[in-house]
Parts: sequence; C-alpha cells; structure tokens
Amino acid sequence: MSTRLRALPVERHSPSITPLGKVESQTIYPYPLASLVRPGRVYWLTGLACTGKTTLGRLLCSRFRSQGRSCIHLDGDELREAFDNDLGHGFGDRWRSARRYSRLSRILAEQGIDVVCSTISLFHEVQRWNRAHIRNYYEILLRAPLPVLIARDRKTLYSRALRGEIDNVVGVDLPAQEPEHPDIIIENDGSRSPESVLDLLVRALGLR
Repeated sequence: MSTRLRALPVERHSPSITPLGKVESQTIYPYPLASLVRPGRVYWLTGLACTGKTTLGRLLCSRFRSQGRSCIHLDGDELREAFDNDLGHGFGDRWRSARRYSRLSRILAEQGIDVVCSTISLFHEVQRWNRAHIRNYYEILLRAPLPVLIARDRKTLYSRALRGEIDNVVGVDLPAQEPEHPDIIIENDGSRSPESVLDLLVRALGLR
C-alpha cells in the first residue's frame, strides 16, 4: 500500500527590510570582526627532543586555562599525527613542518587564543619569520645536557643515532639552529620538578 504525502500549508510573508540608515540597535563596523579581537599570545617552546618542551607546554597551558584564559597547546608529535604524517623527519620536511606550525599559531592567535607551541623547529628562518609576523610572540629555549637527554629518551633516538643505526636526529646528524635572541633560556637538567620550572617561567614572563 502506497502512502501519499500531504503538503503542509506554508505561510508566506513579504520580507520586511529596514534601510540601513534606520537601524538603531546594530553597529556596522567598517573592518572585519577579526580586527576587533584582542590578539592572543604565542609562546614558542623550542629545543632539542627530550628537553621537556611538551611537559612544560601542557603545564603552562593548564595554568592559563585555570585563570580563565583561552589557550591551546600545540605539540609537534600531535601535529604530525593530525596532518596524517604527510611529512618525514629529514631536514627539508622538518623545515616545512616548522613553517606549518608557525602559520597555524599565528592564525589561532589572531582570533584571540593564546597558543603554547612545543616544537623542535630549530631553524633561524622560521624563528625570524615568527618575530616579524606574530604579534605578542615569546620565544623560550629549553636546554639539557646530552646525558640527560639520552636518559629521558624513551624512543632511544639519541642512542641509536650515535651508534649510526638511524639518521635524521636533530642535534646528532641534523643541525640545530638555536634561536639567536630567545626571550628566555631554561636549563632544564632535571634538578627541578616540572612544576618548579613552570613557576620560574611564569615569573620570567611577568605573569601570575
């Protein structure tokens, strides 16, 4: 048995248009809405693998959120996965990844979001681009002695690279271009807890 659909009555109206000159409750801005948003800050945590960038970045972002600030944490490994691992670990692909992270950080900051980006990205060209194109940019360099890095390295990248078993490890067979003028340098050798390092960073940044 077939079922017949019955059309529902539609009430038709003539649209009511108010001339722009008569609008009183609406403000018309001549500039895009993005220009009215307070730009967010970009905290660029850079350094070799296992210097503690991700741990410190997560703690810093959590601190901001607890204060009611909009914040997003971008981590290099998570971003690689988000982009479907379409780039490798050679010098050229690492450079392309770093440029990608820079531009993503700027897009988010321009919409009023504070960005904490934990990434190796040790390229002078990328660091200079950030300085020139990102407002409210803070560059934080993390360092640690090589024995400490090896001890923290769960993936054993340093040990295998030093034995010649793998390549494309920054600081071993790939060059590491530390920032020329970082805002803050943290010697994260493990003598302090991550929470203590966070407190030091917050004070150095002049934050609460």
